[in-house]
Amino acid sequence: MYDYVIHGGLVVNENGVQRADVGVQGEKIAAVTATIDPHQGRKSRDAGGLLVFPGIIDPHSHPVYEDLIDNTSLAAAYGGTTHMIHYAYIKPGQPMLETIQWFKEQGLVNSVLDFSLHAGFFDAPNQIPLIPEMFKLGVTSGKIFMAYAKLKWMTDDYWLMAAADILAESGGLLMVHAENGLANDYLEDKYLVKEGRSQKEAFLMTNPDRLEAEAVNRAACIAQVAGCPLYVVHNSAGLNMEVVRRLKGEGMRLYAETCPQYLCLNNEVYQRFGALAKVGPPIRTEKDRLALWQGVADGAIDLIGSDHAAKAKGLEDDFTRAPYGSPECETVLTLVYDEGVNKGWISLPRLVKILSSNPAKIFGLYPQKGLIAPGSDADLVLFDPSHQHTITHQEMHSHVGYTLFHGRQVLGQPVFSMQRGHELLVDGQVVLPPGNARFYPTQAGRVDPLELR
Repeated sequence: MYDYVIHGGLVVNENGVQRADVGVQGEKIAAVTATIDPHQGRKSRDAGGLLVFPGIIDPHSHPVYEDLIDNTSLAAAYGGTTHMIHYAYIKPGQPMLETIQWFKEQGLVNSVLDFSLHAGFFDAPNQIPLIPEMFKLGVTSGKIFMAYAKLKWMTDDYWLMAAADILAESGGLLMVHAENGLANDYLEDKYLVKEGRSQKEAFLMTNPDRLEAEAVNRAACIAQVAGCPLYVVHNSAGLNMEVVRRLKGEGMRLYAETCPQYLCLNNEVYQRFGALAKVGPPIRTEKDRLALWQGVADGAIDLIGSDHAAKAKGLEDDFTRAPYGSPECETVLTLVYDEGVNKGWISLPRLVKILSSNPAKIFGLYPQKGLIAPGSDADLVLFDPSHQHTITHQEMHSHVGYTLFHGRQVLGQPVFSMQRGHELLVDGQVVLPPGNARFYPTQAGRVDPLELR
């Protein structure tokens, strides 16, 4: 007797698709086999006509703005996500280890979803020497900003080198926001201050693609010298793909992430949504968008994260003064399926790789997460590939109440999910209350990128 039986669906793993039933016992998958009588389950779910995915893992969210861990996880759960890796931002003056512990405790109390943590370094000289201590808290990855000098977020190359060195010695993973912050700030001064252009008009000129690619290469050189694996977050530039392919070809342990906003939108979005679409790095040209999809298809891109950063903004706000960031976590699976699978860029197994198994492998959660197999956590998503609907501001669950995909028609929608055997999303409603989440320590950056293709 099983606690739960999912029957009649197409089970999708990274290595293929099979018509199979799934038996769940407690919090684990107990069986994946051709047929299980639904009456063998205390509860059952008919998955006829549906795709059964392993739970989606979002490796990139910022629960520090209008959506905290509670609402970030809730919105993500509506989109089919079952596990999140949040950035624990440690701002100047905050005690590093106590802050990480605070994020962990907040998640255990308030999150709907299981979660892990990255560190976000803002005060490098005082924080980077403490990296070995953060490993004791189960956090083995940390992000450096190579941009935003004017905001005093940027870390210079001295401390970037130090972070790579100490992370390498500790067995962890260096993560970078790769842009050339000082050069970008100069270009802002030139175009916005001296020439008086609007930032909306000159956004791509002040944050050019070539300087993003330069920063990827520079971070990689530093990481290679240190012997440290490198993770490049939110790639937005097509030029990055040339750098990433070369470095991976040299055998570097390099992982590249992009986001649905870069895969599904181009710079026309600024005319429609103005300040709402101000994200960093920028949403770029159609050429960049297509180059990123090619990277997803051929393995230059390893995984997709939301970069959920719910900032309160208005459509008519001054673009220059508006903060960077937008709410993204609720639409990841639907958008990647609609744009990627429906338009022929990727197969169903490739979708599972980039949204589930690859993030699980990169952060040491596999095969507990990211796989539908006996012994794995019973994190499952039932996805209806025939459900056509229109994304709207009104249906989103972020506190900010907008989406850059408002009005987009999509084909495909998650209709049911479970987290460790507990019903999570049922008929369009999240039914699992907060307080059931579990914190998962990571072991980041240990998988060979060749295993992720």
